[in-house]
Amino acid sequence: MRHGEEETPMKDDAQVRKAGGVVRARLTALWRVAVHPVTFVVLTILWCVDLAGGSIAAYFNDPQFWQKMDAYPFNLWLKQVAPRTFPASLWVYILVVLSYLMVLSLLLCTVNWFLRRRRRLRGYAEVLVHLGFLLVFGGFVLGSAAGSRTQVVLEVGRAAPVPGTELSLELNSLDLVQSPQGRPLDTISELVLYRGGSHLASGRVRTNHPLIHASTVVYPPDDYQFGVTGAVVGTSTSGAVTLTGAQDAVLRDGRSLSLGGVLSSGQRRGNLVGPGVLVVMRDAAGRVTGSAYLSEAPGMPAGAVVDGVRLTLGQLVQSAKGLYRVHHDPGVWLVIVGAVVLALGTLWALVVYFGVLRGE
Repeated sequence: MRHGEEETPMKDDAQVRKAGGVVRARLTALWRVAVHPVTFVVLTILWCVDLAGGSIAAYFNDPQFWQKMDAYPFNLWLKQVAPRTFPASLWVYILVVLSYLMVLSLLLCTVNWFLRRRRRLRGYAEVLVHLGFLLVFGGFVLGSAAGSRTQVVLEVGRAAPVPGTELSLELNSLDLVQSPQGRPLDTISELVLYRGGSHLASGRVRTNHPLIHASTVVYPPDDYQFGVTGAVVGTSTSGAVTLTGAQDAVLRDGRSLSLGGVLSSGQRRGNLVGPGVLVVMRDAAGRVTGSAYLSEAPGMPAGAVVDGVRLTLGQLVQSAKGLYRVHHDPGVWLVIVGAVVLALGTLWALVVYFGVLRGE
């Protein structure tokens, strides 16, 4: 009995050591899988497949899917909007899970690099790419959690407050870039950003070139309109006068001219074709005594006689307005810095690949 009692602790210790070895082996194998480049590649492929399939499905189910999503911070959209469209939004949830798994994989790879490859000069490309991606992702998460999305309609030559903020935006010009075939390609806006009347920033805004000041980002307009807002009209009794929706013209004999309506290029109303304006004549008492439609369109009249006064269209006053997205994004600079670091890492990798850098 005494001999058996002495053997039992030894057997237990051996079993514990064996179990511990199995656990360590499994954890080591799990770590190797987590930090292996193939793991990240597989996650990236799954991410791309899910994004492509979900985007195609969203396009056919709702062509304005991305525009609607961009109207919210992503976290808010995921919490409030996505559940209402489930299961159509299932692919977005899968995309989020895969994104976090990719970030975890990169984070573990970076830790592994510092633990095992600190002295490898050529390996800095790898860690820079990882760090850049992590910064971009961190900026996106920060902006989604603490950011806001607003929209403001701006008309050329006027300023408008940004809802929910102390900011205001002024649109100095809005130009349309067209292809040789006349297809709209882009818009170019000259914007000025103010806070309480104090100038903060100004610049030219177009696709992929927003106006950025601190955590405020102003994007090009999602929707825009170019249209007639008034006209300069020559009169036989009082010379040239300017008519707009808010400005009438008083003639020398006490009568007045006002703008009764406008048609922009491509618009029609009955037999009337735009661009053009409807000019209304009133007597001194404000009663309508006649009207005429003056237009630049072929086949339309550019002049008319109304109540004994000859009216001639001088030029149309045209204006533009656009719907601008204003994002408060605390993570925007993390994204910018991350993109720079990512580009630097990619450049470093190319230098290594072409054999310029060979040192360890």
